[in-house]
Amino acid sequence: MFKSIAQIFSMHVIVKIIGLLTLAIVLEFLSVEEFGKYSYYILFLHLVAIIIDPFTASYLVDYKVSLYKKYNLGIFLLSLLLLPFFYGVLFYFNFNLELNVFVFFCLTFIIGGALKSFFNVREEFFKYGLIDVFRQLSIFLSTLFYLYFTKEIHFLSLLQLNYSITFVMLLLLLPFYLKKDLVYFDIRIKTLKNLFYKSRFLIFYTAITPLFSFIDSWFIEKTLEEKDLGLYSFSLKVYNISLMLVVPMFTVLNIKQIEIAKKEGYHLFLKRNLKRVIYFAISLFLLFSSVNYIITHFLYLEYKASFISTSILLFGSFIAYLTIPFSFLIAYRKYKSLFLLAVISIIINIGINFFLIKKFGTTIAAISTAFSQLTINLGAALLSYFILNKKKV
Repeated sequence: MFKSIAQIFSMHVIVKIIGLLTLAIVLEFLSVEEFGKYSYYILFLHLVAIIIDPFTASYLVDYKVSLYKKYNLGIFLLSLLLLPFFYGVLFYFNFNLELNVFVFFCLTFIIGGALKSFFNVREEFFKYGLIDVFRQLSIFLSTLFYLYFTKEIHFLSLLQLNYSITFVMLLLLLPFYLKKDLVYFDIRIKTLKNLFYKSRFLIFYTAITPLFSFIDSWFIEKTLEEKDLGLYSFSLKVYNISLMLVVPMFTVLNIKQIEIAKKEGYHLFLKRNLKRVIYFAISLFLLFSSVNYIITHFLYLEYKASFISTSILLFGSFIAYLTIPFSFLIAYRKYKSLFLLAVISIIINIGINFFLIKKFGTTIAAISTAFSQLTINLGAALLSYFILNKKKV
């Protein structure tokens, strides 16, 4: 298991390094206010995960439990059919996305999601990580070209170039990685309904989780100043970097926990790994807290005011590292429990922001996200323990 995590982590480190270089360049060219608008736009675009990730997460569990031999790419038909509806919802809420940026981003996200999901179920974790490397490298090179070789800089033009180049890059990878004898297309309504109906609560849960960071930024954009949005966007960048190991852990554990569940090995796994997970989570929290202090007090002084908000968010990442290894609800198909935790979390998130953000600013936005992490991740770990402990008895 740890070897598989290390394989994804090695690729993920490369992705984060390239991402940090991209961020450093963007920060040199954009003001705090412009950086806020740029980050907010990207955050909106990433909401497309709501109509893609739920289906891949559900199919992963079904694939491993049923031991399928081929990957059904037909599951992405649902995402494509939902794209116009998704765009219409965003338009209804008065966020006018540039259509060409939206299309390139979404197609890039779908192709990348298909490739990564395919490698995930086959446990080819090096190739899984390599997809993100190609994606991030395309964004970095196109950003470098745009910012240094164009006279008029506008973040929408930058994003259009980023995702058009990335789309072409991933499109070229498709025939090299998706072999005909390993994939098929089954887009019959009956097949898709049977596939996803039993996992509907997992799908709802996965659709809710991308909303947490967006809700915070939405309240900030609507109630506070442009500079506050820029500062909080910086906090979110540091927070996302601190979560760099979550993707490798979650990717591998999704599969390993299913295998452990089949053998009824939860209690043995808990006993063997509890202490090392605690030490690991504390070490990462101290590391990223130190990094947060250095970059806000010595490197990017204009973002010094983001230090407290970032520190609160880092506590949320600490909770994630501490609890994800022991959250077995997906492995045991306790999807309804996960969904209820997500609903409770999002209600708390919205409530905290709605009543307190005007008075306490971005600090409240960070607290709401950290509290959501506490509710959903710690809740899942505790429910796993009590449900499976009762099952043992």
